[in-house]
Amino acid sequence: WETTTARLRDCRARDEEALQNRAKAERDLEDLQRRHVRWMELESNRLHLRSEAEKMSKLQSVFRGNAFVEYIAEEQLMQVSQSASRRLRFLTKQRYALEVDSSGGFVISDDANGGVKRPVSTLSGGETFLTSLSLALALSAQIQLRGQYPLQFFFLDEGFGTLDPELLDTVITSLEKLHHDQLSVGVISHVPELRARLPRKLVVLPAEQAGGGSRVVMETF
Repeated sequence: WETTTARLRDCRARDEEALQNRAKAERDLEDLQRRHVRWMELESNRLHLRSEAEKMSKLQSVFRGNAFVEYIAEEQLMQVSQSASRRLRFLTKQRYALEVDSSGGFVISDDANGGVKRPVSTLSGGETFLTSLSLALALSAQIQLRGQYPLQFFFLDEGFGTLDPELLDTVITSLEKLHHDQLSVGVISHVPELRARLPRKLVVLPAEQAGGGSRVVMETF
């Protein structure tokens, strides 16, 4: 009996200790669960911040120096050259196109000669004028599209004297079509054929010997 009583006391003591250990383990488990949830939140935040830091690092490398500016300028140049090439094809009856080479310079694609690429310096005076006109019109169109206020007037000063009658007629037709795109074109020229095609002209009359100054007269069809 005494032996059994001693064993009972020992079992009750161990049972009490086990209950205390169980309660402590449950509290530790709850604490670990709370810590795990917090760790998951912090880990997610850490991964997000690491991703943002990598993006910032890439942006820093892109914006270092003039790399980004040069990239934007190159893209803008390509858009302008493509628009100018379309106008040049029209002005030259699909003979010439304008392209940008690897060094950022302009070259002429001679489609009438199998698409051979050649420098713009090989163009004649009239062809050079047509190419310059195409670039100027394309650039003005880009400014008009991106500006806060629309560009509604375009001045073209001389340059028509080097064109033969056929090319002159093509250029005037192109300018007349451009005029209908909500863009007025002002032309400064002494070429009679061109003056005859313009519906409205401001004619500057030189000063007279009698002492009168120069006069500006409006002429319309």
